[in-house]
Amino acid sequence: MINKWKSILKVKVKGILHNVQAKSEKRLVNYRLSNYDVSVIHNTKPDKTKKILFVVERMAKYSGGQTSLLRLGTELAKLGHDVGYAVYKPQTQSDMEECASSNLSGYLGKMYTNKQLSGLKADIVIASSWDTVAFAKKIPGYKMYFIQDYEPYFFSFGELFLMAKKTYEQGLHMVSLGAWNKEMIEKNCLPVSPVDSVDFPYESKEYPHHKRNYDSYSSKKEIVLAVYLKYYGKRLPNITQYMLKQLKDKFLQEGIKLRILYYGEDKSFQTEAGENLGMLSKKELLSLYRKADFGMVASMSNVSLVPYEMLATGLPLIEFEDGTFPYFFPEGSAILTSLDYEDLYRKMKQSIQDPDILKKRDETAREYLNTLSWAKTAKQFDDIINRTTEYMD
Repeated sequence: MINKWKSILKVKVKGILHNVQAKSEKRLVNYRLSNYDVSVIHNTKPDKTKKILFVVERMAKYSGGQTSLLRLGTELAKLGHDVGYAVYKPQTQSDMEECASSNLSGYLGKMYTNKQLSGLKADIVIASSWDTVAFAKKIPGYKMYFIQDYEPYFFSFGELFLMAKKTYEQGLHMVSLGAWNKEMIEKNCLPVSPVDSVDFPYESKEYPHHKRNYDSYSSKKEIVLAVYLKYYGKRLPNITQYMLKQLKDKFLQEGIKLRILYYGEDKSFQTEAGENLGMLSKKELLSLYRKADFGMVASMSNVSLVPYEMLATGLPLIEFEDGTFPYFFPEGSAILTSLDYEDLYRKMKQSIQDPDILKKRDETAREYLNTLSWAKTAKQFDDIINRTTEYMD
């Protein structure tokens, strides 16, 4: 009887959670729909390309995507452009500036609140995410779309998935951060406008190389693993924790303690088999990377700054072979694991027992990283802007 009631209760709880999720998604869809515009634009040739305006949802601290946006804007400002950032959600200018400074100290560009949005115009107007496209389309200027990820994959298949996907078919001149987004758009969508791409860079000054004693790995009785973990599915939060729990037990059988340090999500996020450090500042990240023996990231959609930062410090990296990491880095830059913890265990053991593997990976990654910079990527973006006349009728 007790088991019967447990089963009934479990079904009821699942039903309640499903209803809550459905209602939450419905509210989100309705909110987005009130600002959604499905029309296809026809871009007109810009007379000049001096003033550039990025449109964002709102400025937020600890945002890798916004840090990249600010870096691009700052480098474009250094190239002589008049750069601005406009939000469509309510936010004060002082709060915008505080959040921007926390992501990138010394950023260049002016902040505009949502109250100023309707009166703005620019030579180049750049949407920065799918939900900003409708707002960017209303602002006078040549319309572009800076794509940092293939955003339909942020949602399960349904209304939000389709709404995000359709923004790639609305006539904005798209520029992808890295080649993967471009490939996904050209494969899955019907773009009626150019899709260019620029290199995915990182900031080398903030994450200098840290000399490590890879030879000592084979004698370690404790291995520290820094794991970038987010709650949403594209970061494999459940699979990653399950694999690491099994991996921890496996190493413990050999007398080796695997100390797992998660970060990237709020401290209230419950984790298994390790400690959640929460959302870290750049200084705290650098400290974590230096004390860790391995880093782990699940780059299942477009790659983030995190694997670049880890590899820049010399931290041996674990990525997933089913993810996008191979699109961005040369072969032999990191451990590529399947979803089988036994596979990860074997590859980690091999790396620990043969330090030459770690040294070679570090050398391969550093050689590639030395070819990248935000100045180079901004110059690529600037060249695309200056070629806009090639795409006009």
